[in-house]
Amino acid sequence: MGEAELKKEPEGEERERPLPLVIEIMPGQASEGLVDIYEAGSYQGATLRHLVERTLGRADLTIEERQVVEDIKRQLDGGTLLCRGKEIDVLAAEYASVGETEAGEKYLYVPIRAIKPQEGGVA
Repeated sequence: MGEAELKKEPEGEERERPLPLVIEIMPGQASEGLVDIYEAGSYQGATLRHLVERTLGRADLTIEERQVVEDIKRQLDGGTLLCRGKEIDVLAAEYASVGETEAGEKYLYVPIRAIKPQEGGVA
């Protein structure tokens, strides 16, 4: 590989170009969740909450994905959606981190958890 192939772009330059957005909504402490991919630029100006609602409302889900949606909705009954420990009423790109596929394609990734507060204990 040549030197040009090994150089990485500075973080700021990566974010200037529109990248696809991958959101993963995980119920509770599950290790996997419902994944949705938004094309580069299609999510501009949208809050994470809006994208989550759009993803959870999709009609083309598989049986396995529908089960994950049911688990997420159970967590949301009295629970909340969090990303990196914070509420998700922000623009999608604010909590995104840059990832890269095995093929070298870059994307933005946002993990979101549907968390229901623990019952009992001291308040």
